[in-house]
Amino acid sequence: MNRTESQDYWLNETVALLTLSQIKGVGYWTMRNLADQKLSFKQVLKAETSEKFIQYLKLAKARNINQILEIWQSSIIDLWENAVNLYRDLKNQQIQVLHSGQQEFPQRLKEIDDSPKWLFIQGNMSILNQNAISIVGTRNPSEDGKFLVKYIGSCLTYWKEIVTVSGLAYGIDQNIHEESIRFNIPTIAFLGTGILLNYPANSENLRQRILEKGGAIVSEYLPTDSYSSENFVRRNRLQAGLANTVIAVEWKSKSGTAHTIRYAHQAKRQIICLKLPDWLDLQHPELLMAQEMGAKIFTIPGQECELIKTIQRSINSTKPESSSIFANSSKINNYKQLQLNLLD
Repeated sequence: MNRTESQDYWLNETVALLTLSQIKGVGYWTMRNLADQKLSFKQVLKAETSEKFIQYLKLAKARNINQILEIWQSSIIDLWENAVNLYRDLKNQQIQVLHSGQQEFPQRLKEIDDSPKWLFIQGNMSILNQNAISIVGTRNPSEDGKFLVKYIGSCLTYWKEIVTVSGLAYGIDQNIHEESIRFNIPTIAFLGTGILLNYPANSENLRQRILEKGGAIVSEYLPTDSYSSENFVRRNRLQAGLANTVIAVEWKSKSGTAHTIRYAHQAKRQIICLKLPDWLDLQHPELLMAQEMGAKIFTIPGQECELIKTIQRSINSTKPESSSIFANSSKINNYKQLQLNLLD
């Protein structure tokens, strides 16, 4: 495909994704399973017969197939038009959809197990291909944790052309987003909900400042998907996968951060944990667990130089993708063409 054909194809895939996901009974996992079968969403939407559509649903392990079929038969044109309107609303909010088959999709996320098939991205999409440091930790930091996250935040300017990654959760996540903004480092927030949800509560101001400072808000979930424990655990694999290095600031052995550390280990990402000089090993079994997965433990203060050099080596060992592929991104606003494309 040439550039124009490719842009048209992925635009149609996006609207088809939004259309199918509006059908009652079709959710994230149905769409994910369709993508795993290497089926085009528009191909499914335009199935030649009801029997063919049912076959696609069975491949996607969908439930309530008869209900989904009935809606598909009776309302598909209306659903497509609704999806076009949703696409335009997303675009007006600087939200783009990036599919794993597109050139711009971050290579690091393509390489991980259970890689995402699409991402909803608000803000600066190009930074997903830069060197990244993921910084995660507890939702309820102690004074020790608050000190350590401020320390690592103040170190960010030592590493050139990097971005930070975290999850917008209360505690360490929001703290590192704030520190990144303070030191003019673009920061990426991976959500455990759909991108249109305000979660956690009262995070609108922080989200807006992340965007204003050249950062991005990212979710693999459908735009209005709610939160769940499963969603948050799966979100953590993206925080780990996008990074050169994952830094755990303060956490417990049974926590979301522990999941992120395991994902980082599986993805062969460098893992770093921070501790204070008076922390006793018996009081922090999570550090022993991390060491078993190859983590490097740094005592702060005391090992500042070693920490900075270790992270710099990780950055130097990975050459980021050129952001020039974003320079000519299409800005498609042809509403009538989107309406007609369902019939093509």
